[in-house]
Amino acid sequence: MDKISNKYAIVGVGEYERSRKSGTTPLHMALVAARNALQDAGLEAADIDGIMNYSTGGDSCTSHEVATYLGIRPKYVKDISGGGSSTEMLIGDAIGMIEAGMLNTVLIYRSMNGASGQLVGRGYDPNMLQNALPGGSFIIPYGSASPSQWFGIFATRHMHQTGLKKEHLGQVCIDFYEHAQRNPKAHLNGKPLTMEEYLNTPDISSPFNIHDCCLELDEANAIIVTSAERAKDCKSRPVYIMGITPRETHPHAHYWSDLDQVAADHVAPALYKSAGVKPEDIQVAAIYDCFSWVVLRQLEAYGLAPRGEVGDFVADGNLKIGGRLPTNTAGGMLAEGYTHGMNNVLEIVRQLRHEYKGSDRQVENCEVGICTGWSGPDLAGAMILGN
Repeated sequence: MDKISNKYAIVGVGEYERSRKSGTTPLHMALVAARNALQDAGLEAADIDGIMNYSTGGDSCTSHEVATYLGIRPKYVKDISGGGSSTEMLIGDAIGMIEAGMLNTVLIYRSMNGASGQLVGRGYDPNMLQNALPGGSFIIPYGSASPSQWFGIFATRHMHQTGLKKEHLGQVCIDFYEHAQRNPKAHLNGKPLTMEEYLNTPDISSPFNIHDCCLELDEANAIIVTSAERAKDCKSRPVYIMGITPRETHPHAHYWSDLDQVAADHVAPALYKSAGVKPEDIQVAAIYDCFSWVVLRQLEAYGLAPRGEVGDFVADGNLKIGGRLPTNTAGGMLAEGYTHGMNNVLEIVRQLRHEYKGSDRQVENCEVGICTGWSGPDLAGAMILGN
């Protein structure tokens, strides 16, 4: 990856207005997000020769459909089934296709009616067992049938080992809700959170209450990736991909046998080497936040806070704008919306472009940022971006 560092860039980002009930189809939302990304980049639909998309259980629309309604016939379309870290994986795939000379400019999108349609966190039929997730037959019959329950097992173990407290999870939520108050597009804009309110909210699956869990909404996001050379002709300020580790795995497919490591632990070394930077060089972060604890565990995994000290790191206000590592500055998936992490990528691109300059939403003088993806303890990827 070090041979292609800074040779590729994100040149366009766009979204569809998020809500609890869109009243429309994933195809319509994807088209709006795609056209907004094209407008952002100053490109025409005909400039796109590759389209990639990810969905969960068929909750989206196909890349071929999007191409048809954009009025183009791309050289390549790709639809995968995936959740968190799929954005990083598809960006890695796009880089590979462009590097090989097969494509020039790639549109990647995620569109879903996650509130009014198919909810990812709805839970699973116990009869599905092994098909629900690897090793599902070991836990689903005992009542652990949703992501909040699965990740809660890891969180409880990690808290026992490191001394993390419920208040540390709450601080992540409070900080991201605070960021959402500066973002008019955030679903929880106008709904700040206090520690007292957080601690008084009943758990839905220990150690998580509703504030610890991401917002399942109707929304769509889109990203355009091209070469650094072609990026010079785009209207937008390019954000360069300094380094990327598209997807690493936990050593065991049945990761329940080892709760002490997660796939993200294996991403960091290659990521920092490819980008030529160290953790202390990171100035702004987009950390995958399907649950509050997942943020804390990844801060450790990427060397952004020492193991055993991440609770104090968060309690000291380091995730806030003005802190050591402003994180998820649009509110993240806990307070802005949930498109399996792609909305976090949009925000870090805008931060690195300094689009909010002159407002209290802009992270001052940020030049290097990290964006992480987490499919679960088993799969993870990340990018380091720069301007």
